[in-house]
Amino acid sequence: MDDHDLEKDLDAPPPRPRFGGGDWLMVLVALAVLGGGGAWWWFHREAVPPPPSMAAPAPVVPAPAAVEPVKPVTADRLRDLLEAVSVSAVFRSWLAQGDVIERWAVVTDNLAEGVSPRARLRFLAPRAGFTTARRGDKRVISAASYARYDLFAEAVGSVDVAAAVRAYRELHGVVEAAYRALGYPEGSIDRVTAAALKRLAAAPARDGEVFVEAGGTGPGTIYLYTAPELERLGPVEKHLLRMGPRNTRIIQAKARQLERALGFAPAEAQ
Repeated sequence: MDDHDLEKDLDAPPPRPRFGGGDWLMVLVALAVLGGGGAWWWFHREAVPPPPSMAAPAPVVPAPAAVEPVKPVTADRLRDLLEAVSVSAVFRSWLAQGDVIERWAVVTDNLAEGVSPRARLRFLAPRAGFTTARRGDKRVISAASYARYDLFAEAVGSVDVAAAVRAYRELHGVVEAAYRALGYPEGSIDRVTAAALKRLAAAPARDGEVFVEAGGTGPGTIYLYTAPELERLGPVEKHLLRMGPRNTRIIQAKARQLERALGFAPAEAQ
């Protein structure tokens, strides 16, 4: 996502998952990815062995990283665990999109890396477009533009933390397998989850009007934040600002609750 882009074409192709350095977190590879796996390929060739004095030392082959045993999860159990997280109709609609485990892993990775996960959450995109309001000869993000995210924030706020933690613990193995399948063979879902929650909790929430100005290139109008300190923020922080202070704080409060419940160090309140 372009860091300078407040409104980007939703029809643009989603970024590819990161393999050592690309897109983050858009990662929920359908339930088929639950197992994950790999293969070691050993190549041998015949050669005349050198004299003992000239023999090269045997290569040191590192032991493969420990992999958490993946406990099978039935579709019914997965549904029961996730539906218990919230009674929100919006939340339940997310679950109906399929590829829940893959999306969970990708979105978590994206957030931890500072990449907006919008490409994997297109079904949550507001129906109305981004709008501004005039303040003399300047423009600010309109209240109506913030309101587009009210239902999203309320769905996040409806999450039952105890049920969310229960689902996280029971699905830990399959989610970590999906995360490692993104190209992190030794990755820890706990580490990346902690980083994602910390980023959300620590993002700035700006009260009052946020000034923007037209700029950039390409089709349509692209708006930049007028304040340099806001324009320098990462994509995740900018997207939260675009949701408005009310919605940002609802999301941040839930992130902090989950940090504490999961035993991760809480981020400083902003």
